[in-house]
Amino acid sequence: MGESGQSTTEFLLVAMALVAMAAGLAAMWRAAESGRLLQLAMAAASHSSESGVVALLKDVVGY
Repeated sequence: MGESGQSTTEFLLVAMALVAMAAGLAAMWRAAESGRLLQLAMAAASHSSESGVVALLKDVVGY
């Protein structure tokens, strides 16, 4: 394979990693822009205020 083939392979791996990171950032940007990211964060929060004060207090005391 030689050094030329190795450097090409390394370049390909690094380039693919950068493309994957850019695609992930773009997906997060779209989710944040549409409000979906906030919805997911609120749904994942166990101490959401939408559950009511009693549920909030149970969560705080249980922690």
